[in-house]
Amino acid sequence: MGRMTELVPGANAPLPQGPVLVRLSGPFDLCALVVSAHGKVDGDGDFVFYNQPRAAGVTLAGGEVTVDPAALRPGADRVVIMASPEDGTTPFGQLPAPVVTLHNGRGSVLVHFAPPPLTRETVLTLVEIYRRGPGWKVRAVGQGYADGLAGLARDYGVAGSRRCSPRWSC
Repeated sequence: MGRMTELVPGANAPLPQGPVLVRLSGPFDLCALVVSAHGKVDGDGDFVFYNQPRAAGVTLAGGEVTVDPAALRPGADRVVIMASPEDGTTPFGQLPAPVVTLHNGRGSVLVHFAPPPLTRETVLTLVEIYRRGPGWKVRAVGQGYADGLAGLARDYGVAGSRRCSPRWSC
């Protein structure tokens, strides 16, 4: 991929081999879910967030998530990247519009995505990095949850993590 791709909700783009960095600037916290082919996490260890910043192939550090598809746990089919307001309660409609970028290991921007305007949502699914044949792709999502982590837990089988950060409304 020699140039940046601008994505709209539902659009996808191929990813190069190797790790990709997902960045979101602004007053947001990032988190990631490692999801199997059945569409759910396999356990609490698949939830990467403020209080649990690592899982096989996924690291959260310094306001960015690094995903290395080759290092994901066996059975991992997708990594869902989400954001919440830094304070855990302010709705996205009252914050600056989030813009997510994906970068290769050299720092070059691969993908740029600005989700549609949000209102009362407090958790936002930004992008999914998913397996397609022998390669990996990224899909722009931009879906918000007005019920915070409860909506996320319902959709992906997260057990309402007992290790949750005070920043997440668990």
